[in-house]
Amino acid sequence: MGRISKRMRSPAAAKETKPSYKAGIYARLSADAGKEKNDSVETQIMIVEQHIEEMNRKGAEHIEIADRYVDLGKTGSNFRRNEFQRLMQDIRLGDINCVVVKDLSRFGRNYLEAGNYIEKIFPFLGVRFIAVTDGFDTGEKGNDTRQMATEIKNLVNDMYAKDFSVKAKQQLKQRRQEGSYIGGPPPYGYKAGWNKKIRKLTPDENTAKIVRYIYERFIQTESYTAVADELNREKFNPHYIYKKTGEVFFHPGQGDYKGWDKSAVERILKSETYIGKLVQGKTSITARDEKNRIRKAKEEWVIRENTHEAIVDAATFEKAAKVREKLHEKTKSHAHPTKGYPIEENIFDPVLYCGVCGKKMTRCSHVKTYADGRTTRQESYFCSNGKQTRVENCPVSNRISKRELVDILLPLLRMEFSVYLGKPKKYMEIVEGHLRAAGTEIDAKIRKIERTIAAAKEEEQTKYMEYREEKISQSEYVACRMQQEGRLKDLHRQKEEVETARKNLDIVSKKHFAAVRALLRLKNGREITKEMIEALIQKIYVYPEKRIEVQFAYTNELLEGVTRRG
Repeated sequence: MGRISKRMRSPAAAKETKPSYKAGIYARLSADAGKEKNDSVETQIMIVEQHIEEMNRKGAEHIEIADRYVDLGKTGSNFRRNEFQRLMQDIRLGDINCVVVKDLSRFGRNYLEAGNYIEKIFPFLGVRFIAVTDGFDTGEKGNDTRQMATEIKNLVNDMYAKDFSVKAKQQLKQRRQEGSYIGGPPPYGYKAGWNKKIRKLTPDENTAKIVRYIYERFIQTESYTAVADELNREKFNPHYIYKKTGEVFFHPGQGDYKGWDKSAVERILKSETYIGKLVQGKTSITARDEKNRIRKAKEEWVIRENTHEAIVDAATFEKAAKVREKLHEKTKSHAHPTKGYPIEENIFDPVLYCGVCGKKMTRCSHVKTYADGRTTRQESYFCSNGKQTRVENCPVSNRISKRELVDILLPLLRMEFSVYLGKPKKYMEIVEGHLRAAGTEIDAKIRKIERTIAAAKEEEQTKYMEYREEKISQSEYVACRMQQEGRLKDLHRQKEEVETARKNLDIVSKKHFAAVRALLRLKNGREITKEMIEALIQKIYVYPEKRIEVQFAYTNELLEGVTRRG
């Protein structure tokens, strides 16, 4: 049979091939809803529906609305949204082949990701994309001419999201500095209300007494579980149920009782909010993903004292803290489930950092069983930022085992301190001589100042007797007394400074002798000890492919004396 040309099809055949689409309407309202009150999801959907109806009236194609997908309170800076993921699932199942949004900003504000979906993923899946108010339609001829305009609009949306993120963080920081509570629902035992521009916590008369009861019973029982059991026996509603229902006690109409557990009790006992202190800003989120929270260093936290009325007094909180510490000490030896192979102290913890992003390396410890039946504990260190998409400055995996680290570090230490390792006795003599001379000099200064203070006091007594015997006038005595007070104050200040220098010398002395012991162990031993690290190393940076960089802490003129005198 001869081949039929597509150009020779009949009008009836042309009608049968009229384009038909199953559309999914996507609408989004971000957490910044106050600025988008005129762009509600209802308005977005109505605009899209009217546009689809107008397109169908023209008759060139037919678009059937298959479903509507609405994400409320979701940022546009990433695509990890529940309804958007449902839309993508329906596309993969073949239920949707056309996505329609009011405008590009409702689809997403991330320039790169939005462009990837519109220009790569959707065309690959055979999906038409329409942004109504932007006049963008991948099904229309000539739409490629609008590509640059679309990219510019996406880029503007992306910049808006980043700019808003920066401003929001600055505003939150300012409110924290003012002592405003910026968390979500208030902690159990408190209510939150506005006092002018400050959101303050006030004790909730319904639950504040329960918080005090939790502290009292914990101090008495020394058990989180015992306190939780008592709360459950009394049928107190936990925080999230109380927040939802406003009911302090459980009643059968609520369904099944969802009680307290150990962690809920522990959170209350650890929170300094209950002594009137706000500790905020412990974490931050990225503009790309609000779900990924990054813990901040403690010095970056915003801490404000006496921001609200305390429920628990400081003494009670301190007693509870001591009990918590006691329980922690009691149970930490059982932190690992493998018996007979205790986890050793992490001697590298103070000094080991990722050389790529600067984050402290995390220790990983596990027990390995070999084919011959031998079992050993193995330790390694890794950067938790490595290969995490949320941390752009650490894109690769960075890991090293403890054995590999020690094998690299020992020869490096021996090479660095080779001069001193060759003559430890000479080094010891030099160190002791320097320390002895420095100590003698400081002690002499202290004795001299003490003699001067004693002489000044004796002179003051003499002037007082002369005044009592009327040998000098009152004005002369007062002038002399004021002069002596200033002089004594200056002498006491000098004495404090010299005594501080003496204490510092004692600290330096301990460090020197610790360094001597570390060097002797380094000369004879095959392992690295905590004392070696504290005395000789300031920081170790680990890089991918098992490379390390060491900053030595022990560079001192006393060491240099070994080479000069040796």
